[in-house]
Amino acid sequence: MNYLETVLDSEIDSKKVQQLSGYSYAMFSRLFSILADMSLSEYLRNRRLSLAVNDLKETSEKIIDIAVRYGYDSADAFSAAFKKFHGSTPTQVRSGSAYKVFPPVKLSLKMTGGKDMDIRIEKKNAFAVAGLLLEGVDNSQCPALWDKLYSTYSFETLEGLGNGQSYGICTDVKEENLINYMAGYDVTDQEKAKELGLSIIEVEPAEYAIIPVKGPIPGSIHQAWKYVLEVFFPETGYRHSGAPDFEVYSEADMHSDDYEMELWVPVVR
Repeated sequence: MNYLETVLDSEIDSKKVQQLSGYSYAMFSRLFSILADMSLSEYLRNRRLSLAVNDLKETSEKIIDIAVRYGYDSADAFSAAFKKFHGSTPTQVRSGSAYKVFPPVKLSLKMTGGKDMDIRIEKKNAFAVAGLLLEGVDNSQCPALWDKLYSTYSFETLEGLGNGQSYGICTDVKEENLINYMAGYDVTDQEKAKELGLSIIEVEPAEYAIIPVKGPIPGSIHQAWKYVLEVFFPETGYRHSGAPDFEVYSEADMHSDDYEMELWVPVVR
């Protein structure tokens, strides 16, 4: 986070982020969004717009020069983003109008004693999943993929591809806060899946942290991820391996307080 503060007026070096965090820039962005409840791009944009106030108030620089410094192609684009965030235009703020202050994120030590989840570590053999695949999307688009899957194929058809287990697969993070997501089912009859027009993901053997999730989704999934990142990883020495992670669903009412499922998070020491 200290490094990102030094490059708000220049290009971010993704290799530097990987060196400092231990994760690719894309994976770091995804984990940041879970912990901070905002995307990294939104955070960086807000920090830049916050710093721009200092340039407006303390210098006589042209607005276009300030806009370019913080990554905008034109004064109009900068002014539109600035007004949306601060509620006033750059010219109005320079003349004394009110504006927002958006401070940098600070890390803090948390007391986590007494909070526990029954997490186990398991090695899973190779398997395959067939389903519908969306590439380069954010999390908000994933539920609609399940609607499309079930409106196109019957439960009986999907369950007949293999053992009947359904999975949501997050894989191949390409860029900040975007994922490839598959809504699918375990498959042993891959030829049948191909005939149905389904995509297939071959999953390599891997070691997973199996996290129990209870409660209505997607809120319960988000809270489970926060526990993994804030408590489980720091206290156990595990980290995300970068391999695909899985939402493993059960057949029940997903909006019920008693709904139970699992997250499979690929881990390494």
